[in-house]
Amino acid sequence: MGDLRNLIGFTPVNSAIFYLAFKHSSKSPDAHTSNERLEYLGDAILDSIISDYLFMKYPIKGEGFLTEVRSKIVNRKRLGEIGGKLNLQILLDYDKAYVTVNNTILGNALEALIGAIYLDAGYRKTKRFVFKKILKPYIDLDELIKVDINFKSRLFEWAQKYGKELTFQVLEERVDSKFRVFVIGAFVDGKRMGTGRGRSKKDAQKDASQEIYEKLDIQSQMDW
Repeated sequence: MGDLRNLIGFTPVNSAIFYLAFKHSSKSPDAHTSNERLEYLGDAILDSIISDYLFMKYPIKGEGFLTEVRSKIVNRKRLGEIGGKLNLQILLDYDKAYVTVNNTILGNALEALIGAIYLDAGYRKTKRFVFKKILKPYIDLDELIKVDINFKSRLFEWAQKYGKELTFQVLEERVDSKFRVFVIGAFVDGKRMGTGRGRSKKDAQKDASQEIYEKLDIQSQMDW
């Protein structure tokens, strides 16, 4: 409990929901007894907080810019890295015989934690946690804005070079609050290698492309 209090900055009212936030599906196959539902909620809350922050910070920037910067902040690899720096692996409850903790698991746990904070303490404390524990120590917006990698385009170049078939498929389309969310799978030679989420199909494809780009280390295979 001490580790959790130090992490979130307050004593939780409902500690059980935080234990649930760190319970990986390998320990509990049912969605309501693992952290999957909290991950879903935390993803939406984090998007809302980051969107609000960027909207206020860049008052004259357009939707495209704001969406692009937000996607760079909340992408799977970055959230996983931040989860590792927050030592979430210490709190994770998972089947150590079959599961190796990676960026995806840590990123999912971070989103689930955000969902738990929201349910236990409300939006204001969740926003404070995101600013204090994520944005301030780990996000350099000036550097982030300079990074402009078109992962989908690079992935198609790689597929063409190595004779791979790259396709995208909508796996799920849902409405969270007032926003439509797309979940898209990226397939290489018919095998799903990446999954992305976004407010548009384009954003979801970019997210899925980035996952494959990083998973297969495409950068090292191409002369860019």
